[in-house]
Amino acid sequence: MWRRTTGRWRRAMSALALVEARSAALPSTVQWRRFETSGAAAWKVPPHPLLPRDVVPAVPDEESAAVTAPVSADAVLLGKFDRGRQVRLRAFYADRGLSLRLQAGSRRPGRPHGVSRSVRAAQIVGAHRPGLLPAMVDHGALFRGRTAYLVEETVHGRASVNREEVSRAMAVVARELAEVQRAVGVSPARLSQVVPAAFEERWRRVVSDGHVSPRLAARVDRIVERDDLLEVSFTHGDLVTSNVLWVDGRVVLIDWEYADFRPIAFDLAKIHVNAGPPGPALAVLDDALDGLVGRTPGHYSLLEQLALAHVVVLSRLEARMERAKEAQRLEPLRRQTYKRVRSMHALLTLE
Repeated sequence: MWRRTTGRWRRAMSALALVEARSAALPSTVQWRRFETSGAAAWKVPPHPLLPRDVVPAVPDEESAAVTAPVSADAVLLGKFDRGRQVRLRAFYADRGLSLRLQAGSRRPGRPHGVSRSVRAAQIVGAHRPGLLPAMVDHGALFRGRTAYLVEETVHGRASVNREEVSRAMAVVARELAEVQRAVGVSPARLSQVVPAAFEERWRRVVSDGHVSPRLAARVDRIVERDDLLEVSFTHGDLVTSNVLWVDGRVVLIDWEYADFRPIAFDLAKIHVNAGPPGPALAVLDDALDGLVGRTPGHYSLLEQLALAHVVVLSRLEARMERAKEAQRLEPLRRQTYKRVRSMHALLTLE
């Protein structure tokens, strides 16, 4: 359960007020306004009818409270990993059809974080496939780069509700991203170049903790030892179904805060795992990529790269569990881990 003190909300609202005063795209006010809060959400009473679904909880939790702040937003959501001195939030301006992403904290100036990655994605992807992500309206930074913000159009869409829809969305996403990747360039890199130095040691701990069987671990080890090449380009970074929306019959990707250059298949593995049985989903993905991944001699096959994507994520399980525990999200992580192991096993038995 989210537990947010009034003081925490005031800190977030103070950062929001500064950005509203800075950005010409957003309305600003000096009038103090009342917000109802519940968990990670705050909204003006009554809620604006044009707010996206699920912004305002249907049933407020037992710790709901009121806060006042001199901001113009109709609703505010704190990020799932908002904690410590770092403020992460999203604010909505329903009449203007805009939303604001804001990240503030103690990071070193100029160091990339979620908002700066989202801005970079809007610039790169917008140049080649502008309809694939929300249109960027404004962006900037405060406090010598320690606070960054992005103003973008609010997208009203729906996530896929079953495996068949996820599979269709995956094909569209792969084709659209492949066009961006061909435009910005695809480079080969060995597995050892894209994983951290501690990868194999961490993987050994995952195996010793019993998360995968010895037989499956031995199969993975043989693939890792080859140290073949993977195709690397600009990717979304978090292709969960909630970030892949159907909007008027087309697909729009939201939440680009993890966008970066990485193996293309590592990006797609997260949506592939939810697209039905691994074999048929692999065929759909391979057709959509049209030879972009896994077809060149000396490279891992697409199947192997998808399996390796799960291995790399699993190797970070210890750190991810600590972070999920702090954010009270251990149970979702346990479900994701089980699904990854199951998909990895199914993929490697297809060979």
